[in-house]
Amino acid sequence: MLWGCVQMYQSDYMVSQVTDMTGSKVFAPGTTFEIAIRSLGDEPSKMFLDNNAGIDNFAGYAYNPIGSWKEAFTVTKSPFYGFFVYPMAFILVGLAKGFSGTVSPGLDPHSQKVFGVSIFFALFFTVFFVRCITLAFSWKSQMNQGKMQDMQAKQAEIQAKYKDKKDKVSRQKMTMEMQALYKKEGISPMSSLGSAFAPLPFLFAIYAVVRSTRVMKIANIGAISLIEQPWHQVTHGHPVYLALLLTYLPLQIVSMLLPTFLQYRRQKGQPLSAAQRKARKRNLIIQCVMIVVFIFVVASIASGVAIYWILSSGFQIAQTLGFYFYNQKKSKHGSQERDRRLRQQEKRKAKTDKH
Repeated sequence: MLWGCVQMYQSDYMVSQVTDMTGSKVFAPGTTFEIAIRSLGDEPSKMFLDNNAGIDNFAGYAYNPIGSWKEAFTVTKSPFYGFFVYPMAFILVGLAKGFSGTVSPGLDPHSQKVFGVSIFFALFFTVFFVRCITLAFSWKSQMNQGKMQDMQAKQAEIQAKYKDKKDKVSRQKMTMEMQALYKKEGISPMSSLGSAFAPLPFLFAIYAVVRSTRVMKIANIGAISLIEQPWHQVTHGHPVYLALLLTYLPLQIVSMLLPTFLQYRRQKGQPLSAAQRKARKRNLIIQCVMIVVFIFVVASIASGVAIYWILSSGFQIAQTLGFYFYNQKKSKHGSQERDRRLRQQEKRKAKTDKH
C-alpha cells in the first residue's frame, strides 16, 4: 500500500512531456498509467508529437492503460491505485460525464467551456464525497472538539511536570497520568490520530488522479489547464494562474488557524499556566510553518490538485465553524439545564426547611 502511494514518483514510472495533434501540451511529466474508464465511454489517448523526435514524428507513447477496477490492481500492482485512485477517478469522471454528457469534448470554445464547468463541479462534489468519508473517521473527535483542545492544555501541564525527569519510573508515571486523563475525559487517544491521517490517502490519490486520468489531462477550467503547475505558468507569462495561489493562500491560512482562534475565543478570560502558554505558542508556530510549506507545495503541483485543495479548505472552514457553533449551543444548553436543576433543588430545600 505504501509503495503504491509513492509509486508514481519513481523514475521508472515517468514519461516525457508530450504534445497532441493540435499542438497543445496535454501530458505534463507524470505516471505511465493512464486511467480511461471504458464503462463510462472513455478511451485512452494514443497519438502524440514527440518533443525530442521532431515535428514529423508521431508515435504512441508508452503507458499502461487502466480501463476497469480490475486493471487498477493488475496493471499497477498497487493496492493504492485499486482502493483509492481508481474509485476517485471513477466518481470524478462519472460526475463530469453526467454534467457535460461526454468525456471527449470538442475543440471549439463552447464545448471546452462547458466541459471545464463540468469538471469544476465534478471536483466540487468529489471533494464533498471525500470530506464525508473522512468526517466519518473524525466525527467523535469533532463532536468533542472543546474537550480535545482542553486536553492539549492539560497534557502540556503533565509534560511540564515531568520535563526534567528522564528516569524510567517518571516516564511510566507520566504515561499513567496521560492515560488517566484520557479515561477521565472519555476520549480515545486514537481518535485524534484517525482525524489527522484519514485525509492523507485521498490527498495522494487526487494527485495521481489529475496526473493519470485522461479526462483531467485534457480539461481546462477557463484559461487554466489542470495539469500545469501554477507558479511555472505565472513565471512564463500566464498570470491567470496567480488566481489559484491568491485564492488558496487565505483559505488555507483560515482553515488551519481557525480552530486555534476559536479555542482562544472559547478560553477567553481563563487563566493559563506557563506550560499551557508555551504549548499554545508551540502549536501556533507549527501551524505557521505548515502554512508556508503548503504554499510552496501548491505552487509546484498540478492546477487540478490546487483547485481540489481550495475546495477542500472551504469545506474544512465550514466544518470547523459548524462543529464549533454546535458544541457552543450544546454547552450552553447543558449549562441552562444544570442551572434549572439547581433552582429546583433550592426550591425543594426551601420547602423542606419551612416544614
